[in-house]
Amino acid sequence: MKNLYRKFRNLKYRYKLTLLVLAAGLIPVVIIVIYMQSGMMGILHENEVDSMENTLEQSVEAIDNQEMIYENLVGYLSYSQDLRSILSTKPESDYEAYLEYVNVADPLLQMPQIYHKEIKEITLYSESIQVAHGDTLMPLSEAENQPWYADMDNSTLLQWSVRRGARQEITACRKFYDDDVTAVLVMTLDYQAVLEPFTSQLRDNTGGIVLDAGGNVVYSSYSMDDKYTPMQPESVDYITENYTYSVQSMDGTGWRFYIYRPSEVITESVWILIARNIPIVIICIILLVLVGYAFSRRMVSCLERLTENMNQIHLGFRKVTVTSNSDDEVGVLIRSFRRMMDQINHLISEVYEGKIKLQNSEMKALQAQINPHFLYNSLSIINWKALEAGEDEISQVTLALSTYYRTSLNRGETMTTVENEISNIRAYLKIQLVMHDDSFAVNEEVDPEISGYEIPKLILQPLVENAIDHGLDMSENEEKCLYVGAAQDGDCLIFTVRDNGVGMEQEKADEILTYQSSGYGIRDVCERIQVLYGEAGTMKVTSTPGRGTEVKIRIPKKAGKKTQ
Repeated sequence: MKNLYRKFRNLKYRYKLTLLVLAAGLIPVVIIVIYMQSGMMGILHENEVDSMENTLEQSVEAIDNQEMIYENLVGYLSYSQDLRSILSTKPESDYEAYLEYVNVADPLLQMPQIYHKEIKEITLYSESIQVAHGDTLMPLSEAENQPWYADMDNSTLLQWSVRRGARQEITACRKFYDDDVTAVLVMTLDYQAVLEPFTSQLRDNTGGIVLDAGGNVVYSSYSMDDKYTPMQPESVDYITENYTYSVQSMDGTGWRFYIYRPSEVITESVWILIARNIPIVIICIILLVLVGYAFSRRMVSCLERLTENMNQIHLGFRKVTVTSNSDDEVGVLIRSFRRMMDQINHLISEVYEGKIKLQNSEMKALQAQINPHFLYNSLSIINWKALEAGEDEISQVTLALSTYYRTSLNRGETMTTVENEISNIRAYLKIQLVMHDDSFAVNEEVDPEISGYEIPKLILQPLVENAIDHGLDMSENEEKCLYVGAAQDGDCLIFTVRDNGVGMEQEKADEILTYQSSGYGIRDVCERIQVLYGEAGTMKVTSTPGRGTEVKIRIPKKAGKKTQ
């Protein structure tokens, strides 16, 4: 956790803002998705229960309507005077009894089967009937052997009984109670046909159970995938604990109808809906990331430019490049920083000017201590004495030293011409070559057209001296070379001093012109150029370890009078 916090703390502000925008957008989305999922699951569960209740209500209502029809038929037949007359009147002969059975009983008991296909047969059991007449009239003793007889009580109401197994059937029974007649009217119904309005709904992972008034299972079936199959399909307790269900009772029979479905089927539809919405959520997240990144980049770009500008100022470049017109906190900070740097640059300029004036005063004081004529006469005498003694090398060094001091002193002026500066460098290099036994070569490229332009005095000598002392002298290269160039580029003069010495890392080269540098000569040249030319004058150091160092000075052209 600490490592994650540390990584987050060290992230760029842009990425922090992007992550915060992303979190601010994702948290509500996640909450909404969870809320919608739970809400949809609740709604789907309610809808599923309502659907099952409506389906069950319609099924039970259809069966109940049929039950009323059967009850009306049984009631009509039970109160039929023709049937009661057959049961209560003793015929004169068996033939007359047969005729009454055929002409009266059979049409009454067989006609309903023509209009109601689910009625398999209607049988009348009576004590007055001694011999069975087909399936319509039976002795009452035969009823005692039927499975439904044990379920009957003393009630005169219609009583229902169900047989399951190989011979499935439903029977509706009603007793006759009369002073002269004791009989039972039994209607046998097709098991599947009666329950068809209910069983037809048991599809697509749906199951159902029907219990009679005594709690016995009348019907049990299901149509489900293997993973949803109930372990105890005829246990109401098991079904109600593990499935979503609905229950309804039928008044006439006292039966209870249960319809049930797996809860996983309901939730599965929610997950399918969520899975379909996942691409939309992903697209929204991607858009949120892009918008967050663009927003953070827009907000942080000014701060990043300000930070970069401050790093450049830390390296010695005091120019403020970042601007802002906004009135927010960042805009106020940038404008305050610009005003602060303007004041600092103004103060630095004043310090530089004072320092340059001090240096000029010190230089003039030094020049005043030296009598140029006495120095030139002394060097001239040394030169003649060397020529008389045949010491040409001493004569050359003397002439070079005379030229060097003449161009350096320059009659006390702080400015000189390109021609005089190049002459000064040539004289200085002659002396250095004698001192180094010609251990390095000098390449010179000077544009003659720029010889009359005015430049600050002694801006190349510190560079050449530094190149020899810290570049060539420390190098083990067998072919040491020093390059001095002076050229023009439009309205600017470009001076180049380059060596193939030891070189240095570019990071260290960048520090040479800053306050961290210990080299006073080069830094002094840079400061004088900045004071004299401002932003128009530049000085750049580039270096590579093992390959050498190059210093370039770029200053505006300024016409001057060529000194003699």
